[in-house]
Amino acid sequence: MGPMSKHAQHNRKDLIENVSCQFMLFTGYNVKHLMSVPRFTSWFVLLLLLTSTSVQSHAQGLDKTPSLRLATRQFQSPDGAPYLEVQAEFLASSVTWLAEGDSLYRAAVKWTAIAYDSTGAVAGFVKSTARTGFLPQKGDFVDVARMALAPGPHVLELEVEDVGDPDRLHLEYETVIEVSSPAALDISDLFVVQGIAAASVPAGPLTRSGKDILPLLDRRVSAEAGRIPFYCELYGTESIFGAGGAFLVVAGFQDPGEVGSWIEGTKRFFRMTAAPVLPFLEALPPPPPGPHELVVQIMTPDQELLVANSVALRCVSEAAQDAAVAAGALAPFVMLHQDRDSLLALIESLIPIADAGERRSIEHVLQGADLRQLRSFLEQFWTVRSPDQPAEAWRTYRTEVAIADREYGACPNREGHETDMGWILLRYGRPNTVVQRHNGTAYYPYEIWHYHKAGQFNNRRFLFYTPQVVGECFELLHSDHPRELRNADWLDILKTRELGHSVVDSRMNQLGNRDTYSREEPEDLFFNPR
Repeated sequence: MGPMSKHAQHNRKDLIENVSCQFMLFTGYNVKHLMSVPRFTSWFVLLLLLTSTSVQSHAQGLDKTPSLRLATRQFQSPDGAPYLEVQAEFLASSVTWLAEGDSLYRAAVKWTAIAYDSTGAVAGFVKSTARTGFLPQKGDFVDVARMALAPGPHVLELEVEDVGDPDRLHLEYETVIEVSSPAALDISDLFVVQGIAAASVPAGPLTRSGKDILPLLDRRVSAEAGRIPFYCELYGTESIFGAGGAFLVVAGFQDPGEVGSWIEGTKRFFRMTAAPVLPFLEALPPPPPGPHELVVQIMTPDQELLVANSVALRCVSEAAQDAAVAAGALAPFVMLHQDRDSLLALIESLIPIADAGERRSIEHVLQGADLRQLRSFLEQFWTVRSPDQPAEAWRTYRTEVAIADREYGACPNREGHETDMGWILLRYGRPNTVVQRHNGTAYYPYEIWHYHKAGQFNNRRFLFYTPQVVGECFELLHSDHPRELRNADWLDILKTRELGHSVVDSRMNQLGNRDTYSREEPEDLFFNPR
């Protein structure tokens, strides 16, 4: 879905007239140029120079992988089937730019997105090439792709190739998404808009309801912006209110966790006429600096709330941000770390919960980083995950690392958090059920961990074993979690009958009278943990 449109590659006037067709938007340092483009309205949210959510290697040199900001949004097709919109913003500093004369530049990336369902089967696939055309300035550029997906959990994998230098390492990234079942009355995901233009001809992925709408992928907006535009779609109002029936949409900003408490001056009412699908493109005055939720509600004419949706963002004062950047200010919790090597070791303990780009940075880029670079990475890492309390989140995680080191530190040449058990503990927390069969069985010693919820997936299991028979260094052999190791032969591998020896009996691990099953014990315990 969403094929790439033809790109203008002529003079600057043609570039300006076709900027939306190219899925390109200047951001960051190039905002001023963007605001001079006549086809776009004056509705703009000024972007800040630091990204809040990103899929990147954190590398600035072109010897590293490309970097991007990523967002996934769920919408519905006209027949009511859900589809996923993948929005990607490729960072100018991380791709190869080719010069055309002395004043024009262009860049391109090939990117592929694959979605897997909970069984590991391919559920959706899209491949695209994002090109900038010839530009007077290097800038970040946006591309959008769509894929139809059935409701349920999925793993989304991305691969990005720098067309200007195909021999560079490709960016590989994965994330877990949940596709919701459409409701009779529903609101799509919301996103803040950074630019609006007349629709491209032919229409491209940015085209919605007669306009090209460029999404803002950074979750930070400027407190000095005149208005904050946003977009979503309303579904099923005609079936609830009748054809042409009247209803209300309420939009505004709320503080996180304060449901129904609107920030003064931001709440707006919109009178709407029912239709099967209604695009909703509006703008609100900015809230005060801080974390907020942009909320959209569908109400009856009597103001009875029927359905709502929201998106989290942070409003930041540009003056305060500029001052912090100029001063090189870092949060106190990262300034506590004074030794470069010990801080690097602590950052390496983040690998179990880091995304693919962050892991690559930790394992390669940061190995040669100085103390300030390590501090900056640590601050960014926890600010993205816990904008309000990054220091507390960091302290909580370090406590869990200490627990993993204490409980799973028996493996030679590895800390406890570096083991498979430590990895799973840090990534998903404490299991709800643990089955231990260390002795007294015809199998290698094994454990089964069962989680009611592991990340975004429900009812997931992890089976660890130790082929050394003696010892406590357990390895992950099999899991039904889409992001973790799957091994179809796990039961055969677990068997030890052919070894010609028995495992020492242990009353703790003996089956009781009630534990008699038609299947083999590990299989039964895996699918029926208790």
